[in-house]
Amino acid sequence: MKKNTYAVIGLGQFGLAVVAELALLGSDIIAIDRDEESVKKAANFIPTAFIADATNEAALKELGIDNVTHAIVAYGDNLQASLLTTIILVTMGISHIIVRVDDDYYVPIFKKLGASEIIMPQKVAGKGLANRLDDDDFLDYYSLGDNFSIVKITVGNNFIAKSILTIDPRNKFDVNVILLIKGNQTSIAKAHDILNPGDTVYVVGNKKQLKKFGLFLKGE
Repeated sequence: MKKNTYAVIGLGQFGLAVVAELALLGSDIIAIDRDEESVKKAANFIPTAFIADATNEAALKELGIDNVTHAIVAYGDNLQASLLTTIILVTMGISHIIVRVDDDYYVPIFKKLGASEIIMPQKVAGKGLANRLDDDDFLDYYSLGDNFSIVKITVGNNFIAKSILTIDPRNKFDVNVILLIKGNQTSIAKAHDILNPGDTVYVVGNKKQLKKFGLFLKGE
């Protein structure tokens, strides 16, 4: 199976965050931007960060961008560069092209151009903030679509310690506990794990059931 390789094009806050996370995962990454300072920041995470114009096909090929499996076009405010870069990447035959877009209007345009996936960080952040404000039990919120979400909940001080098996969240609350954080240790949640006050869990389910489960973990 061919190993995934990545090109991150545009090294603003979003692009740098992608580079940093991929670097932590040990991925092979090429990062480029026209801004020298942005490239220097990316170079703190990977050795393959370059100053280059992504709208220049020859420059991209010289850096080996045409050989990656995934390309992330991460510009935030340069629509023309995003459009031209996407066209070049499609022409190169990159199998998976992800484009950051900040305006709904341009989503169908990028899809018609051949983008595989559209990311709207501001919209996602706005939804997450609104849902966290709507429910104080949710420390973080990630929408999965079709009314399903992942939320981060801290077990309340009034909660009586129980194992996940005893709680039986799947059958009693129609949610799944997927991650457990105890102090500085994060692990995949297992049936025998004991939930204690102060622990943090990531839970997946629909919002109505997540709200009920959040109240339960608060000991209410």
